Amino acid sequence: MIKAIIFDLDDTLYYELEYVKSGFKAVSNYIASKYKISSDAFYNKLLEVLKSEGRGKTFNIALEDFQLPLDEVKNLIELYRNHQPKRFELYPDAKSAISRFKGKYKLGLITDGHSTVQWNKIKALGIEKGFDEIIVSDDYGVDKRKPSSFPYLTIIKKFNLRPEEAVYIGDNPDKDFITARKLGLKTVRIIREKGMHIDKRLSEEYEADYRIKSLDELDKVLEL
Repeated sequence: MIKAIIFDLDDTLYYELEYVKSGFKAVSNYIASKYKISSDAFYNKLLEVLKSEGRGKTFNIALEDFQLPLDEVKNLIELYRNHQPKRFELYPDAKSAISRFKGKYKLGLITDGHSTVQWNKIKALGIEKGFDEIIVSDDYGVDKRKPSSFPYLTIIKKFNLRPEEAVYIGDNPDKDFITARKLGLKTVRIIREKGMHIDKRLSEEYEADYRIKSLDELDKVLEL
């Protein structure tokens, strides 16, 4: 019998690109004020680089394209990580699910990423009180990120439950499900209309037990 529902955060409960755009806006405003460069131009360049190159060297490439000093990278990273996001909301079905399941199940959240960034997201979304337990893996060390067993076992222990009494919902087959399944948790992959991992298809061991397109479908999975 399922007694706990554990969610991933990014692209599961909200659209992560909205946070990224918010950070890019903060960075672009800083560059514009310091170097008299169009904020919109730098912002659009960041989005262009993100789309073509992915994460990792976004700031480096944009600075090079505008012939700006690369020693600004550290400043941009800090600004991005510490900015307070705006226009930032849960998906409607996520808001509904938290409200619907609160009190009926123990609710947990596991999220990877820089601690300051992830906690800023959680606070901006206003969801701290919606969960009984929240695990930001980087609070314990980068090596504790999924697919490490640490965040799953830690939250299960906090709930005083067995793994088979919990279900985990995420969106990224690279890391979300392989360990959770091995530990005995029921796993659910949400594939939304947009998101970083919607087109990923991996071998069966990396996939979840169930797939859904909306958290409104989760009730049916819990009955299985």
